[in-house]
Order: sequence, then C-alpha cells, then structure tokens
Amino acid sequence: MLKRMAALIAVILAVPIYAQDDKSAAQAQAICNATASDVADAVARQQKESTGLNLPIDKTVKLGGGAKLELVYIPSGKFFMGEAKFPVQISRGFYMGKYEVTQEQWESVMGNNPSKFKGSDLPVETVSWDDCKQFITKLNDKLKNQLGGAVFRLPTEAEWEYACRAGTTGDYDADNLDPAGWYDGNSEEATHRVGGKKPNGWGLYDMHGNVWEWCHDYYGDYDTRKPLLVDPQCASGGGFRVTRGGSWADDDDACQSVNRDYNNPGDGSCYGGLRLILTCPAK
Repeated sequence: MLKRMAALIAVILAVPIYAQDDKSAAQAQAICNATASDVADAVARQQKESTGLNLPIDKTVKLGGGAKLELVYIPSGKFFMGEAKFPVQISRGFYMGKYEVTQEQWESVMGNNPSKFKGSDLPVETVSWDDCKQFITKLNDKLKNQLGGAVFRLPTEAEWEYACRAGTTGDYDADNLDPAGWYDGNSEEATHRVGGKKPNGWGLYDMHGNVWEWCHDYYGDYDTRKPLLVDPQCASGGGFRVTRGGSWADDDDACQSVNRDYNNPGDGSCYGGLRLILTCPAK
C-alpha cells in the first residue's frame, strides 16, 4: 500500500497548501539564505550546542537485561522542509535514536516480538502507531527514575526530516541511496541489522530505507502562508499518521528525505517500525 501511494504523495506535498504572497516568499528566502547549512556546519553546530548545554553528543540508556538505547544529540536550527521547500525552525535540540528500535529493545519493554523477520539486531516491524505509543508509555514508566525529567516520544514529521537531512539539501544524505539505506534495489526482500549502512552527518543510521518510521503527526497540511514555521506539527488530518523514510520493499524515490507516506494508526506491517526521540529538560 505504501509504495502505491508514493507518487500521489509526492505530488500532494509538492504543492503548498496556501500560496505565499511576494513579501512572505521574500522573507522565507531571506531566512533560509541566512541559515542554510551544509554538513560541516551542521556537525559544528551539533558540537557547539551540546557543549554549551553541557550535554554529550552520544548518550546511552540502559533498558535492563543487556539491552540499551543509543542516542545522538540533534541541535536546534532551520531548514527547508518538503518538496514545497517551506522554511522551518526547530527551536530546541533533542536526542534521537542512533538506530531504528530493534527487536531486542522492543522485547525488553513489551515482552513480545511481532516482527516478520526475526533477529535481535533487526528493526522491530509489524507495529502500529498505537503499538508504538504503548511501547513508549511503558518505556517512560520503566525508566522514569533515570531520565531526570526527560521523556521518550515519537518525532514530529518536521523533527524527523530535519534530523534526516543533517544539513543536506539533496534527495539523500549521500550521493546516492546505496551507501545509506536498504531499499528494493539492494535489500534482497528483507530487513537488515540496524547500523549496517553509512550514517548521516549527525551519526544517525538507516534514515533511508530498512523500515518506514512512524511520526507523531497526523497526515495533514501545513500553513505555508507564514514566512517561518516554528516546531510545526499537524494536529489533524483525517485520522492517518505520518510515516517517513521508506523501507526495504520500496524504490529509491520513496526513500528520499522529503517523501511522506501515511497509514492508519491501528495498522502495522512488515514495512514499518519506529525511531525514538528523547527530550532534553529545560535548564
């Protein structure tokens, strides 16, 4: 189903929901011209911001029984989002899972493994958005005494694309998809262990392919009349939830940084999993 919708979704996202007037368009261009970053600048901002906040770039959270979650600090910043290239600001940094959630991690919290392709270091799949929310609720309850007020959650769609890009502006975080992700051209019709491909500039693996990743948002529209959207998320959208990143079964277009898809929050499939965000408590 996800692959069948890819072409339609690309067309939908390519058209702004609201046309900007000339003044707003000029403001948006000025904002992004002033803040557009390449990978080297993105990495420098990651280092500077984490140091300024006295936070490590790499963070590990122990889940018990030998399972652990490895996270990477993602700094605040601005970028052009989607095919429509509207300017977005992520106002606060956050930690994001270095890898997609694995079957070992899922099982350590939920006590079950719904995945079609079995393996402790394979991404968990066949999980619905509702399943992911239950997992996160149990995870936060389990770790509440060691998180110091931080909480795990799903990323917003804007946070996901921002983290995926890590300063890049092309289709992928590499010159082509093969070094960065598992898709229908190299997956041999199965998921693969997390971290088996090249990471992006911020140290995140498998942002393209392997499994689709659920986002918090409804699949809806953004108000692009504004010259800058700050921490946007779609609060309504007909009931569907956003997925991002493409999967082992999709073509390279579906795995592009800008591509959106959606699914019913109660449905899971062997194409879809999740990646976590850990918030940073205000200091």
